[in-house]
Amino acid sequence: MKNVKIIFLLFVATFITSCSSSDDDNLISNLTVSGTIDTNALISLNGNDATALVFFNGKPAATFVTEAGVGDEVSYKINSSSANVEIVIIDFFYTSGNREFWTNGIEIFVDTKSTPTVAALKVKSGVAGDEVKFGFTFALKTNGVLDLNTTYIVDPKIKIRS
Repeated sequence: MKNVKIIFLLFVATFITSCSSSDDDNLISNLTVSGTIDTNALISLNGNDATALVFFNGKPAATFVTEAGVGDEVSYKINSSSANVEIVIIDFFYTSGNREFWTNGIEIFVDTKSTPTVAALKVKSGVAGDEVKFGFTFALKTNGVLDLNTTYIVDPKIKIRS
């Protein structure tokens, strides 16, 4: 009986030491990328490329790279400088980079009817270093009315983290 207890304790000790919770690299995350824009600057914008006017997490959208892992979902939100104007992302599109990663490794979610609206990319597959430059189109919702006649684009990047 004593031998059974010793074997059981050795088994439990081996099991506990072989299970590690310190490997956070494979955890699935829900990431939020928050952007800001001065909606008054859109009035004087030539064309519809608003990339230069948008900042994500304090960095210019043109150079901003979201690093995500397989399984991660990345939500994008742009906050307006005006209290009565909401920025509504209406779609995502491929711009350049690894087209295979964009086509088969990224799943797009957009719901413009929900409150708040939802715009997210889910990384379904990919390998470390896969990178794609993408764009998204957004419109302004002023006093609750969405204006789809005037749209703007922004083009950041997403990359599988190493």
